[in-house]
Formats: sequence, C-alpha cells, structure tokens
Amino acid sequence: MRTLFQTCLLLLLGTSGLSGSDHLQAFLNSLMRGRQGIVLVANPETGEVLAAWHPQAAVSRAYPVGSTAKIVASIALLEEGGIHPGERIVCRRVPEVLGEGYHCSHPFVPAPFDLSSALAYSCNYYFAATSVRLSTSDLRHWYAVLGFGTPPGAGGGPSARGEVRIVDTPEGRARAALGEGGILATPAQVLMAYSGVATRGKVFRLGFPGRGLRPSPRVLRRLQLRPETFETLDSGLEECVEEGMCKGAKVPGVRVAGKTGTATALDGSRKTHAWFAGFAPVESPEIALVIFLERGTGARDAAPLAGKIFADYFARQHQRP
Repeated sequence: MRTLFQTCLLLLLGTSGLSGSDHLQAFLNSLMRGRQGIVLVANPETGEVLAAWHPQAAVSRAYPVGSTAKIVASIALLEEGGIHPGERIVCRRVPEVLGEGYHCSHPFVPAPFDLSSALAYSCNYYFAATSVRLSTSDLRHWYAVLGFGTPPGAGGGPSARGEVRIVDTPEGRARAALGEGGILATPAQVLMAYSGVATRGKVFRLGFPGRGLRPSPRVLRRLQLRPETFETLDSGLEECVEEGMCKGAKVPGVRVAGKTGTATALDGSRKTHAWFAGFAPVESPEIALVIFLERGTGARDAAPLAGKIFADYFARQHQRP
C-alpha cells in the first residue's frame, strides 16, 4: 500500500508509479520526513528518475549553488589550458581577491593542492587564485555547457532556468569560480551536470516513469571534454568522498564520487543552504543524486544523507539473486 506522500507524489507527476523503485522511494520518504529540502535520485545512463522528494520544486525553483559549481571552474581551467592537472598551489586560507568572507573551511592540509585535491577539499583559496587565468566569457561559456542558466530538461517554465550573472571584474570571476555571487540553479540542473560527468559526456533528459512504463532515454546534450578532464574530475570527486569534505557519503566497498556545497541563503537571514551532488560507482555509474536542504552545510548535513541513500541502494543490489 502506498503512503499518503507517495500518492501525492504520483499525482504531482501525473504517474501511477516509479518503476522498479518503490523501496527506494519509501526509504527516501522516511529519510526526508520532517526535513525542508529536495532530493532527486536518477540513473545517469538513462535519465530515469528512481525516487524523488519534492520533484516539482526540483525543476521549478532555483537556489544559490555554492561549491557544487566548482566542477565548472575545474572544467574551464582544464579545457582552456589555464592549469595543468598536476600543478600545485599552497592554500593560504584567505583568498587575496575576496578576503576573509571566503576563508577556507576545510581542515588544514600541509601539502599543496593540485586540482583534484583542491576539488576534494573544496579549497576556496585555490579556485579564487586560479580564476584570474579565466576570462568572464570562459566562465559563462562553461556554465552554459554544463547546463546552468538553461531549462533543466524536465519541464518547468522561466522560473526553472536558474541564473548565471558574472560581474566582469577579478572579484566577480573569483566568486563565480566558487559558485557564489549571481549563480543560481535548480536541483535538476545540478543533477544533470554531475550525471554528464558520470557518463563521460552524455546528459539525458530526466524522465519520470508513468503508467508502469519506463520513459525512453533521450540524450539532451553531450559534454565534449578531453579524457584527462573527466579523469581529473573523477579523481577529485572520489577523493572528496574518501578523504575530503564528503566523507559522510562514503559507502564501504563502493567507489562513490561527490561534491558538497554550502551556499548563503538570499533571504537576509545569514543562514546557509546545504548541497550534495554525486554518483556511484565511479567505474560504472548506476545512480546519481542531488540533495538540497534549506538549512545546513554540505559536509555536516547533506553528505551523510547521500551516504544513507547510496548505502540503501547498493545493499538492495547485493540482495538480488
């Protein structure tokens, strides 16, 4: 028997069930009950949504994205030749161009960061320092390529487009490299950006199954990136879960890749939103997810929820005959 929430969800989506994912949906319902947020869980190789919490909001409401958008700066640096993956920079904690308000929150790391480890530890200093190697048009271009500021591909009108506003100054570019300033996106957009990394370039339109049938996979766009760019992203996102800011999402025996984000709310409250986006297993992704919480931090609040969802999914996979 379906819960009241599942019934309401199906009415919202105009479907009669999420094919093959009743258990995952029930688990997600239990996990998110009483929390203010949004979750989408999908198969990155098809775009099929496996479970969702507040799916309508996921495609119609845009929020500040914070450090989940550091994959955009990473791709821009690698694809535009702004940095070699092995180049190392010492973190000095406070970015010169932005000041104390963007002080690094990661634990002290004695070794200099390369791009992968800077992504893993979400080093503001590293990304602000390297942003001077990118033009404003570079950043705008790669945000667009990753699907930010465009319709998320799962329905929704103009309010679902998000926003990419980058002030053409060193400070504006540095904030954009950190996912700050005028960068807003829907959870669906963030999910599809990470799904494109998971699949090495294929971004599928999100599909909500209806009438007991799975929607036909449809490629929405392709990310044309060099193999070494994908390799660097995989390395950094996996290290984020194994050693960096996403350790709460770790699942024993599964190679999980992910990125947290903590973004300042726009309501003047000085509170923060919490994000996690990621996929697993790294070598052959079966599941991608995005979590947005209206209050909290990515590492403390969103990553542990992601870990529980990943663990539940893979525990059920291992139980199959």
